[in-house]
Amino acid sequence: MSHSARPADQRSALCDALDAVVPTAPTLCEGWTAHHLAAHVWLRENEAWTVAPAIALRQSGRVERRLEHVRRHHSYADLVAAIRRGPAGLSPFRLPGAESLANTIEFFIHCEDVRRGSGVITPRPLDLALENLAWKRSAVIGRLFLRGCPVAVWLQRDTPGSEPVRIGRGPDIVTLAGRPSEILLYLYGRRAAADVDVIGEPAAVSVVERARLGF
Repeated sequence: MSHSARPADQRSALCDALDAVVPTAPTLCEGWTAHHLAAHVWLRENEAWTVAPAIALRQSGRVERRLEHVRRHHSYADLVAAIRRGPAGLSPFRLPGAESLANTIEFFIHCEDVRRGSGVITPRPLDLALENLAWKRSAVIGRLFLRGCPVAVWLQRDTPGSEPVRIGRGPDIVTLAGRPSEILLYLYGRRAAADVDVIGEPAAVSVVERARLGF
């Protein structure tokens, strides 16, 4: 069964992944267990009006304290069940189109954070619509995260005949090749867990691998 680009499908996949592990299971988010990640997703959706300004103002300590409060006062099972139901109240994520725009890729990434947290890389079968969405997002995210990189980076999807996307300029070139969803994971900072071929001269590859990726 392939997973689609419908945000509802990615929400279900994330919740299924969370249900399949214990609350203390490791994730790809450094320092976070599955319980931390569930609290983050719940907080993002249900307290967006409070959390978003704190993030914009770089008040990371305030966000972390609220995250810890949610984790300590809500059981793991309750958080996963609430995420499965979707946001409540006046959440902006209930606005028309918001779910598709903001959650499809977010939930895909976090689903893989949970699934691959143990160190096992097992890509899910994804439909073409989701891979195409991942490809579009990869180009945007790549230009954002690699804008200061002195090496030219080419993104090459695994579809025969597809044109690569070039990011940046420089005398050296590094190619990130693979499924769009895997390239997206790489660009979001999940390097070790992404099934991506990194092709280039060792010195240039080292520059790309030292670049700060993800949020």
